[in-house]
Amino acid sequence: MKAVVITHPGGPEVLQIADRPKPSFGPDEVLIKVAAAGVNRPDVFQRKGNYPPPAGAPQDIPGLEIAGIIEEVGANVTRWKSGDKVCALVMGGGYAEYCNVPEGQCLPVPNNLSFAEAASLPETFFTIWSNVFDRGALKPGETLLVHGGSSGIGVAAILMANALGHKVFVTAGSNEKCRFCEELGAAKGINYKNENFVVIVIIGDL
Repeated sequence: MKAVVITHPGGPEVLQIADRPKPSFGPDEVLIKVAAAGVNRPDVFQRKGNYPPPAGAPQDIPGLEIAGIIEEVGANVTRWKSGDKVCALVMGGGYAEYCNVPEGQCLPVPNNLSFAEAASLPETFFTIWSNVFDRGALKPGETLLVHGGSSGIGVAAILMANALGHKVFVTAGSNEKCRFCEELGAAKGINYKNENFVVIVIIGDL
């Protein structure tokens, strides 16, 4: 298969197309023919030599989120079948024609999104759902405070929490970023450089 590989640490020019073996997949995994891959900060850090990939991940192929069509499924896979359109969170190797993924890290591509759009979902939206709703157990009527509201993670948190009826406060480093967050649905954008978010959130939520 073809893959975009990091030839050595450096700028974007160190990314080159190379031949790599098609990945194998385990009994609990699916093999996805990749149609699109997202670009995230860890990919840039890895390219620069500042982010060592986790054990078991391709060491020279970045890419943490993908969208595409399942080509094959492992013997124990029950959620998916060949031909399903999915997006997925992966531990690396997304910048390639094929990528193997545990079945639980896949979600169906929404009907109204392209593969390119769907590939931008997993890293941010999976992270927010896991941390805010699964682990944090945000309940109806509760307020969410998001630090770094204008980041990719922050934007996803605002959209998801707002859609589920939660009041959302955010912090950001400029008035422009604060207004941007408010336009997305945040109740209040707080410039942490000159405002006290503790006071504003407590008073604002009384």
